[in-house]
Amino acid sequence: MNTLVEETAELLRLSISKQAELRYDLSPNLPSIEADTTQMRQVIMNLVINASEAIGAGNGLISLSTSVMRVPKDDPIGLMLAPEHAAGTYVCLEVSDTGCGMSAETQARIFDPFFTTKFTGRGLGLAAVHGIVRGHKGVMKVYSELGRGTTFKLLFPAAEGENDPSPGTSAARAPAEWRGKGCILVVDDEEAVRRALSAMLKNLGFTVVLASDGREGLEKFRQTPAQFAAVLMDLTMPQLNGKQAFAELRRIHQDVRVVLMSGFSEEEAAPELVGKKLAGFLQKPFEFEALIGVLQRALGETQAES
Repeated sequence: MNTLVEETAELLRLSISKQAELRYDLSPNLPSIEADTTQMRQVIMNLVINASEAIGAGNGLISLSTSVMRVPKDDPIGLMLAPEHAAGTYVCLEVSDTGCGMSAETQARIFDPFFTTKFTGRGLGLAAVHGIVRGHKGVMKVYSELGRGTTFKLLFPAAEGENDPSPGTSAARAPAEWRGKGCILVVDDEEAVRRALSAMLKNLGFTVVLASDGREGLEKFRQTPAQFAAVLMDLTMPQLNGKQAFAELRRIHQDVRVVLMSGFSEEEAAPELVGKKLAGFLQKPFEFEALIGVLQRALGETQAES
């Protein structure tokens, strides 16, 4: 995947906006995936060209990164990926841009083959890209916000023989090593994410309250603010988004521990919240181990509970 990403993106360098900088963050020693090289190249080309068009005439950055995600058996985080292929190793390809971004309405239609929005640079070829990814038993997620850019995350199962995480990995061991206590409020507009997080948190010993958007989350928090040990909240939601809800939560209880979640990196998603008592940040999709680590830091509990 790394070689294909670099070769394809470099071929496009003369075709994309001269104001767009290409940046790579490619993880070494990626496992192989079973894929059609021509189709994978088409996927990368479509995403990079769309990113360039989203940046337009202004200066911008197109980032291409690869990484490995290991999902142990019985790990409910798999519900955020592909339920039929939840356990195993995934190769992640991420294409991000600092362009115009998309509204929630546009995001809901970008995979429609008859929908195109030329003024945003989105929609061109994305239906075909989605079809290729699904044809390779992969998962494609998009995270975007108007004026803040877009990130596409593609996850492909590793080739046979490379897709079983070692039983000795920390991700597999962590649930037995650390237990939490108290109640966590989970606020996210994706049902699969709420369901996955609820299962993981209960497995760690927490009780869980769920909310489907920022406004509902705020209402539930306002009823009994002292009940919640922490709040896990998505950044981009209808009604109140994560930043707005965070500000309201702080007004109700200034010491509330809030962990924000986003498909963007922390630097891209919430730079203005740095230094404002944000308890933690999780970039989606994330492994069980990452969730445990951020909760340990947010709650100040680094020792296993007996």
